[in-house]
Amino acid sequence: MRADRTMSNTITVLAASLAALALAGCGGGAGSVSPGESASNTVANILAFGRPSVPPAPAAADPNAIRLICPDIEVPDGLAALRVGGQDSATVRYQYSLGETARECSVANGRITLRVGVEGRVLIGPAGGTGSFTAPVRIVILRNGDQKAEVTRLYKVAVTVPAGESQGSFNLVTEPILVPYKHEDATDDYSIVVGFDGARPTAGAAPVQRVRRRR
Repeated sequence: MRADRTMSNTITVLAASLAALALAGCGGGAGSVSPGESASNTVANILAFGRPSVPPAPAAADPNAIRLICPDIEVPDGLAALRVGGQDSATVRYQYSLGETARECSVANGRITLRVGVEGRVLIGPAGGTGSFTAPVRIVILRNGDQKAEVTRLYKVAVTVPAGESQGSFNLVTEPILVPYKHEDATDDYSIVVGFDGARPTAGAAPVQRVRRRR
């Protein structure tokens, strides 16, 4: 079972750290990022704080700031992994799988700014070999009212499996994604759907991962 993790409450710290990792993109467009550090602490800090190390203590919250409850993250069953190669285990070349996910949000000028973090890995199968790979991660901001996409992004994330290793890890932190602000509880208005592009959702299955945080 994949563990969920929320990102830091400090928007300014996260925004500054994400500047170097920002991915340009539009609906259905593609961006790219570099492979994540192999050290688990580094990956956790990037997902939690947007930087490889723990940031300084945050400043006091603005009492006049608009309250906002971030939308949930959902990874539908069937979209958390993508197998490349044959249907049986002996002919699989490699498989992508998602790990932790996280998100942060803020509101200003009638719009919600979302940032999403995703961790994953590629595992080499019996018919595959080491080298460089591209994990196709799609993030969709779904309108809960009509179940249509408000925003969709496709990120092509680079990941390398060194010679002699059987797997490699990657992490993705998106550029700011803007959607209209409707209510304080944005979980009523939007869902953040994460999965591998090209994977097939399991029919009738409930999401296997859901993150909710109140602030």
